[in-house]
Amino acid sequence: MALFRRLALVIVLVTAPGACATIQMRANAGSICTTETFTVDDQFIGARRGACAAYSNRTVLLAIAPEDPAPINDSAWFAFRLTPQSPGNATIKLSYTDGHHRYIPKTSTDGIHWTPLPERAIRRGWWNRSAKFTVPLEGQPVWVAAHELITPAGDQSWLYNLAASSEAEMRLLGPSAGGRPISMLDSGAHNDDLILLVGRQHPPEVSGTFAMKAFIATLYADSALAKAFRHRFAIMAIPMLNPDGVAAGHWRNNLGGKDLNRDWGPFTQPETQLVQSLIDDFVAAGRRIRLFLDFHSTRSNLFYTQADEEQTDPHNFANRWLEAARARLTDYPFSQERRHNEGRPTAKSYMYDRFGIPSITYEVGDEIDRLVAADAAVVFAEEMMRTLMENNG
Repeated sequence: MALFRRLALVIVLVTAPGACATIQMRANAGSICTTETFTVDDQFIGARRGACAAYSNRTVLLAIAPEDPAPINDSAWFAFRLTPQSPGNATIKLSYTDGHHRYIPKTSTDGIHWTPLPERAIRRGWWNRSAKFTVPLEGQPVWVAAHELITPAGDQSWLYNLAASSEAEMRLLGPSAGGRPISMLDSGAHNDDLILLVGRQHPPEVSGTFAMKAFIATLYADSALAKAFRHRFAIMAIPMLNPDGVAAGHWRNNLGGKDLNRDWGPFTQPETQLVQSLIDDFVAAGRRIRLFLDFHSTRSNLFYTQADEEQTDPHNFANRWLEAARARLTDYPFSQERRHNEGRPTAKSYMYDRFGIPSITYEVGDEIDRLVAADAAVVFAEEMMRTLMENNG
């Protein structure tokens, strides 16, 4: 009841002064919310709609809350579906609990092709704690989400297709806490030197997924550079380490209420324990990890690397790699933050502390054009291969 009292208060606050809003229908998360002209549901993988209050035939208020109590990273994910009973517009008001409006809403009529709403069409509330926008409805359902829905099933399909068209092997790393498969690409079993790539530790970080997929595809391309690289290096890539969080529409955590990128070292969660076992198997077999990349999203394009005084093997790899890429990417601004937090349980810190290798967080801007992110990732992958082969001659 406390949540709906808050909803009622927000309704009063967001309506015009003096107006009196009458709630027509309330629905908890997991239930269909109905107006006279459309319904709002969250009954699909990746959804997060929260409680819903319909207070006109064209307007609903949705309470967007995180999966776990604060403090939690302010990555306020939302995803829901609008199904019209008659053509017209649906006005959506989002009210955030323990978060702020961060992502530009995107719409789709097929769950595959997505269009961002014009930013001028989004009215943000006081302190960015709410947002209001209108979605045109015609004859078919419309999905609305913070970002494109790249689900665990979609990720599995992409891995299968890439493995089928390349020399990579798709194999099961193991099950998540919720029993979902965590799959990986593996190639170069004859090579003792390898690179390890990880992605989607944090569910809302979709732009990083677009970059990671383009990056991986470039490593498995039919180019002379990629062939030479694969001849010398094994590649292991885990594009979605947190499928449960993605499926549940989480802002940050896995089903155990843990930020996986704060569990490297403790390894308390099934997902990070699988990676720990994989790494330990490398070491036991006498293999060497030469580079670790962890793909994420944030507000701008950014690479977290080791500080200049922190020696890596290969030496000065990150600086030389990013300088080579920057020379080619004149229309892709990005920054480099050189720092190392010794003992911090992030993937980047753990891999550097344990192996002394270049351990880099590859961050992609939340709202960057996806084709731009993918094109840049091709360049980053090509210059990574060149730089690492120069250091490993």
